[in-house]
Amino acid sequence: MPRTPRAPVHLTGLALLGLTILAGCGEDGKVAIPELPRFDDGHLSAGRSIWMSTCRNCHLMGVNHILGVAHSDQWDQRLAKGREPLYQSVILGMTGPGGTVVMPPRGGDLQLSDADVRAAVDYNLAAVEALRTSRAP
Repeated sequence: MPRTPRAPVHLTGLALLGLTILAGCGEDGKVAIPELPRFDDGHLSAGRSIWMSTCRNCHLMGVNHILGVAHSDQWDQRLAKGREPLYQSVILGMTGPGGTVVMPPRGGDLQLSDADVRAAVDYNLAAVEALRTSRAP
């Protein structure tokens, strides 16, 4: 009997996270999703494409203690250490208490090169800044 191909575990997890976002966020089931910026810069444009396909599901709204793009103050705390530690956190992945994976290496897409990861991180940080300034009074 032929086996039915299964989605990789990280894709299944992302799909479940997406359903969690849709089902459990906001008041009365409504979620205010920020309009994500586009940039003319080629590096940031490439980063946006990667971010939208790999990082968006977890980092758009920041559910389940995941840092979302709208949490600019918390990104500032991480950026104060420099960009290189941010790049390395994404490239190598992150574990939480008890060894629980809080972010898989390369955001779960092992096909991403180091340059791809850097572009996605750079886009994320540029988006954080753009969203911050768009909310400023």
